[in-house]
Amino acid sequence: MLRNIVIAVGLAAAGLSLSACAKEEKKGPAERAGRAIDETARKTGEALKRAGEKTGEALEKAGEKTGEALEKAGEKVSAGAQKVGAAVGKGVERTGEALEKAGKKVQETVKP
Repeated sequence: MLRNIVIAVGLAAAGLSLSACAKEEKKGPAERAGRAIDETARKTGEALKRAGEKTGEALEKAGEKTGEALEKAGEKVSAGAQKVGAAVGKGVERTGEALEKAGKKVQETVKP
């Protein structure tokens, strides 16, 4: 008989344990708040990631445009430098011609 009581108590305990596991526990306010915080943190992380990607793309485009603008400016500077070089070359040529004429006049004046 004692054996039957022990078996009955054991079966009752096992049944209670199984029924406790099967029940879904209600979530308390702290657990609900924790889950809401977790979800908000996840969404914020995703938004920051997207914002970072968009910022990177914008910086890349800005870099490309800056590079193109610098290239065009360099071409203009190069063309301007060529014009200046040509003008300086003409000026040097004219100065040389003037010196040559002056030298001839000096020689004519000094001739006995």
